[in-house]
Amino acid sequence: MRLLLILAGLAVPLAALSQEIYRWVDKDGVVHYADQPGSSNAELISVIEPNAYEAQDASPAIGDQPGDEPEVTAYAGLSIVSPTPDQVFFGADAVVNVAAELDGTLRPDHTVAFFLNGNRKEANGLSTDYAGLARGTYFLRVSILDSGGRPVVTSQQTTFHVRQPSINSPQSPQAPRPPPRPTPTPRPGS
Repeated sequence: MRLLLILAGLAVPLAALSQEIYRWVDKDGVVHYADQPGSSNAELISVIEPNAYEAQDASPAIGDQPGDEPEVTAYAGLSIVSPTPDQVFFGADAVVNVAAELDGTLRPDHTVAFFLNGNRKEANGLSTDYAGLARGTYFLRVSILDSGGRPVVTSQQTTFHVRQPSINSPQSPQAPRPPPRPTPTPRPGS
């Protein structure tokens, strides 16, 4: 009985890892995320765990062929240099230029993949552009993938935001000012 309770206690954290997350956009264009669908157009998204893109274990599994051994990489690190953390872009027509920096030389059989809110986009180099993003907060990672599509090295996640310009938070620091009011001319005899 005691062994059964211990096994049940160990299974509880595993059940907590598999959560469903729903994403939808309301009538005002606001993007929402929740564990329950809040709209009929809510879609189930897959959430990337913080360590989901870490490098694979270097030791081969039992039954692997001698030629299937994991590759050893010379990459010292991978980081996102643009956009900066919590950078804000204004307008639905904003183009977000994403750039990464790799400590080492990209091998010809490796590919670069950017993950924006869990959606994968492969790039020909260490940069790519995202356009037409809806208003909201975005989570970005970049990974170097080996020829089998397995991550070799992954950057830390960064966050950026897309907002709509307004009078309170204009797109540029030099917001247009209203023209000055004409000064009234004094009347004779007053």
